[in-house]
Amino acid sequence: MGNIVVAQRLEPSEEAPVLLGALPREAARRSGRHLAVEAAGTALTYEELDARVDAIAALLAGLLGTGRREVVAVSSVLGADFPAVYYAVARAGHIVAPVNPFLPPPVWQGLLGSVGAAAVVLAADVRAKVGPALAAVPSLRAVVTFEELPHATEDAYESVPAGPDDIAAIMFTSGSTGRPKGVALTHRNLLTGARQIGAAHGVGADAVVLNALPLYHPMHLNAAVTAGATQLLAAGPDPLGAVRLARERRATHFYALPFQLAGLAEHPEPEALALPDVRLVGTGGLPLPPATADRLTASFGAPLVQGYGLTETAGLAHSAGAAGAPEGSVGPALPEAATRIVDLTTREPVTDGGLGEIEITGPHVALGYVSPDGEGGLAVRPAAGPDGWFATGDAGRLSPEGDLYVLDRVVDLYHHAGALVSPGRVERRLAAHPAVRECAVLGLPAPGTDGPLLTTAFVAVRDGAEDTWEERLTAEGGPEAERVHRVVPVGALPRLPNGKLDKAALRELGARTAEAAVSA
Repeated sequence: MGNIVVAQRLEPSEEAPVLLGALPREAARRSGRHLAVEAAGTALTYEELDARVDAIAALLAGLLGTGRREVVAVSSVLGADFPAVYYAVARAGHIVAPVNPFLPPPVWQGLLGSVGAAAVVLAADVRAKVGPALAAVPSLRAVVTFEELPHATEDAYESVPAGPDDIAAIMFTSGSTGRPKGVALTHRNLLTGARQIGAAHGVGADAVVLNALPLYHPMHLNAAVTAGATQLLAAGPDPLGAVRLARERRATHFYALPFQLAGLAEHPEPEALALPDVRLVGTGGLPLPPATADRLTASFGAPLVQGYGLTETAGLAHSAGAAGAPEGSVGPALPEAATRIVDLTTREPVTDGGLGEIEITGPHVALGYVSPDGEGGLAVRPAAGPDGWFATGDAGRLSPEGDLYVLDRVVDLYHHAGALVSPGRVERRLAAHPAVRECAVLGLPAPGTDGPLLTTAFVAVRDGAEDTWEERLTAEGGPEAERVHRVVPVGALPRLPNGKLDKAALRELGARTAEAAVSA
């Protein structure tokens, strides 16, 4: 099998639900009075959550009917209402499509139009912002605000029949490398992903999971509800407030975005970050420098686990548990998943631990990418190839033990002086410099030319950095191809609404500063 590594199997469970909308009902059956979710003064037990799901499912069935599966977009910041709507759409037999509320109206219009959304449920302030864009979506028949939703119904609402391989949700890619795409995830994809994360991170019924994420990540939602765990939602802008809440409520798991954690790592009083009951701090999306991760692990008193996944893998694909992973690694593949590295040119598996494109297979890999079929339905283009392997577009390498090292997007690799350059490898070296607070590396042409591509570092420095920091960075380390040829100082790296690096903005900044250098 070369370096294809298959992780352990999930424990079989005859009682495990096979449909997304059944998750809250099963949790309510097992432990109905257990706290399910709490946010900003609103708390719901699993019985109350299940009753809300019934009421909202009945409302949606009345608005859209049940004879045809429709796409229902859902949008809000991190809050207690989102889970009820998310599961209600599935229970009513429709397809849920979460949308980032921070996106501009034109993007909203494009996303909803790309999936033929029939209804949207959103917060009142988001409706006020995107109302004109919604009016321009011809397929849209109903717009409902969270404030208009019913809280309970007298009768239980029975889930509309569906199969485990029917589409349950459409998740949109971030658009960090192009236009966002709608990814079709089946009930099997989502429920497998939930059980994978629960198994890898030890999320059980006794877990108290704190999410310090600006938006709901359904992978964490599904994992917690599958386990019957309690979720504490901290959507405020101050991650230190989330730390205090986690400590007060004795959270066992703490999830945050990398840029939030990087900010916490700069806190002048590390003891203020102590989380004595937390078993695991999880993050993903962008790698944290090893020094930052070590500092946070020491401050939290809990292992910091950096996972790797994509929209197309129903959340995570690789993650260590509380035992941690080798430095710089995102750990092993999740249960029932497999990963391989393929050569960028030949597409043959790489078996020597070398650099190549990451490919993934398993029951969590998405059905495919959706688009309107011209008849009011959805066409699906498969995400995986004929052999079942999904090409992620990310470059990395696998250790002999199966730990994955994610370095770059494949499109960000470039050649200089006849050598293939990994920007991620250069970033890791620069991040170890004491003057560097955060950095990003791209291959950009020299000022006033179309090539060759030069290693260009965008660097935000720490307060009090020595005056010679820039000269030291360009003089340090590595082969000629990986030497930093140009430094662009920035106050902070530009980011997309989801916290990912805005590389388009960096390229524009690099072009502007290059033009200024030439004209000077």
